Amino acid sequence: MDAQTLQPAQIQKRRQALSKLTLTQRRYLFAAILIAPVVLLRLFTTLYPFIRTVYLSTQSYNPAFPPQRFIGLGNFERLFSDIVVRESISFTLMFALISTFFELLFGLAIAHLLNANFRLRGLARTINLIPWAIPMVVVAIVFRWMLDGQFGLIPDLLGRFGVEHRWLLDPYNARASVLMVNIWKNAPFAAMLLLAGMQGIPHDLYEAARVDGANWLHQLRFITVPLLLPVIVSVGMFLVIWQIAAFDLPFVMTGGGPGFATTVFAQKIFLEVTSLNYGYASALGMMMVFAVIVIGGVGLWLFKRVEVSH
Repeated sequence: MDAQTLQPAQIQKRRQALSKLTLTQRRYLFAAILIAPVVLLRLFTTLYPFIRTVYLSTQSYNPAFPPQRFIGLGNFERLFSDIVVRESISFTLMFALISTFFELLFGLAIAHLLNANFRLRGLARTINLIPWAIPMVVVAIVFRWMLDGQFGLIPDLLGRFGVEHRWLLDPYNARASVLMVNIWKNAPFAAMLLLAGMQGIPHDLYEAARVDGANWLHQLRFITVPLLLPVIVSVGMFLVIWQIAAFDLPFVMTGGGPGFATTVFAQKIFLEVTSLNYGYASALGMMMVFAVIVIGGVGLWLFKRVEVSH
């Protein structure tokens, strides 16, 4: 009986408390109630895994070889003596930086062409996106067969002109092949982002430049690129961070070989996880998080510098 009388009393107190709030305060309270489940879910799916990874990075933990024990920075010390980690870091940096440079370079050229006024421009923009729209795994499998030393289309065509290359069996050629495929795949995406930035540049500037006798190269150098710098920096940092964590293309196309020539850092983490070395894999994951934070900080600093100068 007491519980039945207590419940309406609590409801009455809550109504009185709500009645004392202003309309703005009620709206904020209602918004907080609606947002709370999403915030809690996001914290559970991001903050908890991060904290768990930090904890495991200080542990020697392999379920196949118990017990779990605390080793402090032992996993991080092991990173510096692991030759596979060194090879994967060098190729990952090469993969991300070289790919981003040429994706921006070719993307700028493609965007400049697609920004021109010509017939079937909409169709050309659609065709440009086809490589980017193809799933990365499909691209990797197709080019793995096209570059195959015995049955590949590309070695056969080049062989007819006397050019002999073991594309996926030689370490340097394998790296070059992965880079070229990645650039071919992602340059159209960079082009569309740069094209969106180009369309925000006033046409009056180009008309005034043409009146002054500037050709297309002068317009590109003194109008397009300077005004597009904030977009170029943003797209560049996005591509670098995105490709630092790349996994699917090198793994499917070459399996990380020959040897460890095309092993990226994410693949090294994958190999440690599949070997149940969760402590070491967590340390590798923390190293990648640190690299992304540093690159993101540099990108933010560059963006602010470019934004202020404009």
